[in-house]
Formats: sequence, structure tokens, C-alpha cells
Amino acid sequence: MRIVRILAILLAIIVGTSLCGCVKDNKSEANELIKMLPSDYKGFVYVNFKNIENSKYASEYRSKILNSLGLRNANGEKTGIYINKTKRMLISENGYNRIIFIIEGDYDFDKFKKHLKETGMKSVEYEGFKIYTKTSDGRLALTFYKDMIIAGTKQGVYECIDVIKGKRDSLLKNKEVMEIYDKLPSDACVMSVTIGYNPWYKTIGEGMSITLKNDHRVKVVRVEKYKDEETAKEKYEELLKEKEKHEEEMKKKGISGDVKLDGQYLITDSVITVFLSLLVLYNTL
Repeated sequence: MRIVRILAILLAIIVGTSLCGCVKDNKSEANELIKMLPSDYKGFVYVNFKNIENSKYASEYRSKILNSLGLRNANGEKTGIYINKTKRMLISENGYNRIIFIIEGDYDFDKFKKHLKETGMKSVEYEGFKIYTKTSDGRLALTFYKDMIIAGTKQGVYECIDVIKGKRDSLLKNKEVMEIYDKLPSDACVMSVTIGYNPWYKTIGEGMSITLKNDHRVKVVRVEKYKDEETAKEKYEELLKEKEKHEEEMKKKGISGDVKLDGQYLITDSVITVFLSLLVLYNTL
């Protein structure tokens, strides 16, 4: 699944920049983008690139993520889209035809718009926005808002505009998504939330966040929501047994963790070394 791949790449970003640190309240910035998503979407992945701008890895990983989104490596001199000037990104979806990418950056939008015309992109007006589409593929579209590119499927882009214009409710009003989001730490640099049944974990909702530590360590918080408190308690007890069984091994590998039961929710909080984070990433891929 594309979002799983993106999360793996984001973990690589965090590993490569673990000394840069996260802002104390990243959720207030995340909310600025989340409020642009329709209320019936199934979650999101958010990353704040501004927290890694001092790292030598920043441009490389920005490029990898944009490539994974199918945007390719932009030629800044030609398009005005400079990869190393990407600041924030949000991804959300609800089915094949409802996908939204919001990418914020210090781009040369006039140059990019000129490039779009030169490549044969057509535009139409909607609610004061100019929406660009390819004549060869009418399913995909993009538009501009402040210093952001809103891209994705045509339906997704139109729905995002409807939210901005107040014609649709925002994802911030989605109780299922926000309950999981609220349980993630506010200082996280990367946050993701997904609602819906996961047959692998048997959850009905999941969340994950990554927070940078200043001692070459990474904190990963995972939130799992189960169908009822009884199921959550069963999973909690299973996890406690596993933790006790492997406690010595975890210490040797530099892993510390905590497990918390909160009604239907199971919350794990792990701090792992940068080296181990890389191993986890490679095993995931």
C-alpha cells in the first residue's frame, strides 16, 4: 500500500536527522492542513519538513517522498518547484477516486504555472480556484492555495476546495479520526491516522507518530483501537507477556517501551536507537 511505503520513507527521514528536534506543539501546524480535508476521509499522513531543513539528508528524502507520490524529481530551474524548499506535506484518501496531496513550499508558482501550460495542461475555474488537468488523463488534477499545491484525483481536489470554501465539513470534525489523533503526542514530527478494519492487527483504527530525541534515539508511539474494551484488554495482556518475555533482549538492543490500556485503545510508546530504526526500516521494505 502506498501510504505504508511513505511511512517507511518518513522513518528514514527521522533516522537521518535525529539531532534536529521537533517543535513542541506540532499539532497546531498540522491542524492548519488537516482542516482542509473532507470530514469523511479515512485519515492522513502528515510530515513537517521544516524540522529537518538543517540536515544534509533533507533534500534527498524530500525527493524520495515526492517521487513516491508520482510527482517525480522536479527540475527547479525549469518548473519552479525546488525540492529542498518543501516545508510541509499531508496525504489523505478515501477510495480510488478520492485522493488528496497538500504540499507546501517556497516555490516559484508563476514559473510552475507557465510550465504546466507548456506541457499541455488545461485549466478550468471553480470557486475562484484554477484547476489544472491533463487532457490525456482527466482523473488527476492540481490547483494552488496560498503557498501550497493541492494535487490528487480530480474529485479529491474539488472536495478539498469545497472544504476551504466552507461548503463541506472538515476532517477535524470526524470524531473517529480525531479520537486517535488526540492520543498522539503533540511534539511529533510525523503523524498518521487510519480508520477502518485491519485484518492483520484486528483493529478498527490505528495511529502512529515519530518524535525525534536528542540522544540519537527515536520515540515511536502507536495507537490501536479495537472493537470493544474486552478485545483491547486481551491484546494488552498478550503484549505485556511478550514484553516480559523479551525484556532482557530489548535492553541489549537499546529498546525501552511502555504499554498502556485506555478503554478500547492500546497505546505503545517505544524509544529505540537510530541504528535499530534503520534495521526496522529495511525489514519493512
